[in-house]
Amino acid sequence: MIDFTTEQMAKAEKLLRHIPGAAPAAMARAINRATESARTAAARKVRETYFIRHKDVTDTLKLRKATPTSLSASIVSSGSVIALTTFRVSPKSPQPQKAANVRWKNGKAFKIVARVKRGEGGPIKSAFVAKMQSGHVGVFKRVGTDRKPIDQFYGPSVPQMLGNPSVSDWVNEKAKETMGQRLDHEINRLLEANR
Repeated sequence: MIDFTTEQMAKAEKLLRHIPGAAPAAMARAINRATESARTAAARKVRETYFIRHKDVTDTLKLRKATPTSLSASIVSSGSVIALTTFRVSPKSPQPQKAANVRWKNGKAFKIVARVKRGEGGPIKSAFVAKMQSGHVGVFKRVGTDRKPIDQFYGPSVPQMLGNPSVSDWVNEKAKETMGQRLDHEINRLLEANR
């Protein structure tokens, strides 16, 4: 939720008091621009922290805009956990069971390397990439000693990534900064237009 401070509202009302309805209109426009900017900043910050595509983040974000009669806006992200193959996985496709498919690290064999968060990740023991009948490609592991059942590996959901304090705190600060700048811009625009 992005809202104005009492001081910002008082400033707009004082400077625009001689123009009917101008203060709420200026605040609504400013908060909507700040919300749009925060959406872009959120997607960028998530991508700086996680190995995920911009579209995979923005597709989960919905904006609720402010109006002159409701001076608050929000950005809501909804979505469930994401298949591990959405992130940085090597190999990304099913491989034939050959020695060439096995990589070595510190003298140990492994098949799958996954990185969800930048600077983190590594090999996953007993994992393999498989393509399901639906066409979905995922990283799986066997539950027991038989070929089936198998469990799929997942990374965090976009809401979880956005909830990471290093992401959410940064986005909130950027939104507040943008909102103050946009409010000044909108006030000045209306004052110029009504001289």
